[in-house]
Amino acid sequence: MPIAAIEALIEVLGQSQVATVAETIDLVETQSAKLQCAVTNSIALSHGTHLFRQYLVMSLKQPGPEGKETSTQKNFDIVRQHLLRNGRLFAQRAKNARERIAVNGRRHIHDGETILTYGGSRVVGTLLGRAAEKHDFGHFVDDPIRFKVIYAIDPALETESNKVIAALRAKGVPVATIPATAVSYAMSKVDMVIVGADAVTANGGIIARLGTFQIAQLAKENKKQFVVAAEQHKFGKTFPCGQFDYGFDQGVIDFRAGSTSTSYNKIPKETLAKPIDYTKPDYVNMFIADHKVLTPSEVAKEVIDMLL
Repeated sequence: MPIAAIEALIEVLGQSQVATVAETIDLVETQSAKLQCAVTNSIALSHGTHLFRQYLVMSLKQPGPEGKETSTQKNFDIVRQHLLRNGRLFAQRAKNARERIAVNGRRHIHDGETILTYGGSRVVGTLLGRAAEKHDFGHFVDDPIRFKVIYAIDPALETESNKVIAALRAKGVPVATIPATAVSYAMSKVDMVIVGADAVTANGGIIARLGTFQIAQLAKENKKQFVVAAEQHKFGKTFPCGQFDYGFDQGVIDFRAGSTSTSYNKIPKETLAKPIDYTKPDYVNMFIADHKVLTPSEVAKEVIDMLL
């Protein structure tokens, strides 16, 4: 969703007739607000739009053809075209982030280890898939890593999970599937937990699929590494105070009385937001991002630098 938001803003800029820096910034802010209002859970989307706005502001502050800042009307048309070209390159680099995460992360997976994952993350799927391949880095050949995967299945993300599982098994990786309710049972067999994230919060925590926080708690209790694979464009200023501080009602807890059904409340299929939860940075050992590997405190510092 962050990439889709960035591409939408680039498309708007390409179709617009804005003629000044102020109009450009105003257009991006207005369209970002419209995008965020169009979805129930706009956290990840807002991280993408904010990152693009920061990129936009920095680009517009660069010296123009005559050595002056690009806020002058004379330079603006040139800058606008340059901005659109670089904006598309910016979006393409964001799309390629999964592959860079795979390169950064495969060295943290070792022969003989068992990895537990959950949530249908394509980033984690790419990382594990590349770890199972032979790599030629020019001056040396890196052999495939021999490891096993325990995949905890979320029924709401079964389709995404099955794609990752099939791809891993096709590469010779032994994969065991378990229900999310069996994670505690399986944890003693695990060396490391790797999950993805919808968004990375300002304090180095994560917002991810509902159930991730429970797995993080179990990993910490069992002294297992809890690793998050997440692209830098998911870093943002969101700072939830708890599980009910997202700005929208997930409808997970639905009190009822009388002769109604006793089964748990199911999220309507037509909703645009899958249920999420918040994992504090205390439970995260390491982030594998597209630019480098970081601790939660290093992530928090990067977000602060982004906001300045």
